[in-house]
Amino acid sequence: MTDTPWTPELVKARLAEAAETLRRLPSARLKAQLTAWPDVVQSAATAYGYEAARTRPAAPAPDAISRMDETLSWLFWVGNDETGKAGRRLLWARAMGVPWRRLEDMDGRSHVTLKRVHDRLLGDIARRLAALPPASH
Repeated sequence: MTDTPWTPELVKARLAEAAETLRRLPSARLKAQLTAWPDVVQSAATAYGYEAARTRPAAPAPDAISRMDETLSWLFWVGNDETGKAGRRLLWARAMGVPWRRLEDMDGRSHVTLKRVHDRLLGDIARRLAALPPASH
């Protein structure tokens, strides 16, 4: 990737970028195609141009998808101790922008404890990345 040293802030930014990339990917659900006929306009209020347009964000670039895949694999480095699966959920929830208050309700621990665990896990990932040879990340 880069020659910059890995820090918890850089790991946090990569997790946030991975979450945003995942949001921008097209849905994996397939719509049932019952007919090739266009939808029938039931009223003038629902005709083209009369209601707000629904747009999707632009598709992510291929290199962003590659970085997302690499970043998601880092979550498996979180150990299987008392914070193993819960730690992965915590890191991903924060990358997705879930507020601390909601995480408190879901996890049962205070936001201070959750922040401490979050920062420790980011530091663990940053240390592991720093120990890897430069070509492998």
